[in-house]
Amino acid sequence: MRPNASLPRRQALMLFVGISAVSLTIATYFALLGGWMVLPFSGGELLLLGGCLYYSLRQCSACEIVIITEQCIRIEKGRRNNLECRYEFHRSWAKIILEASVIKGYPSRLVIRSHGKEVEIGRFLVESERKELAVELTKSLTRPIA
Repeated sequence: MRPNASLPRRQALMLFVGISAVSLTIATYFALLGGWMVLPFSGGELLLLGGCLYYSLRQCSACEIVIITEQCIRIEKGRRNNLECRYEFHRSWAKIILEASVIKGYPSRLVIRSHGKEVEIGRFLVESERKELAVELTKSLTRPIA
């Protein structure tokens, strides 16, 4: 599973370069007119924009892999090419739980729980996709693997 990345890296770079060109052109014009203090503020804004775009692209590169075998359920979490966490649950004991939020309007939580341990999956999915995933995982756990 991956979050919906509506802004690919290449387009984000093009957006940043375009905004930077316009901002620096305007800042340079005002600096030449004597308002040199515009340049540091323009640079600060561009630095903040670049940081926000980087953070957004990093969050969109997250992925979760759920593998169901005869013996276990394995959940692997991480970034695009770098899986950071791995969780394993015995298939017979694992439970798929869709917890409704205690606060109205907040999303539910889909967790796999066994022996006091739990792992949340699909936190970047919309509510309907999370419910559909819960149904599919529950079906997969109850049906025997051939």
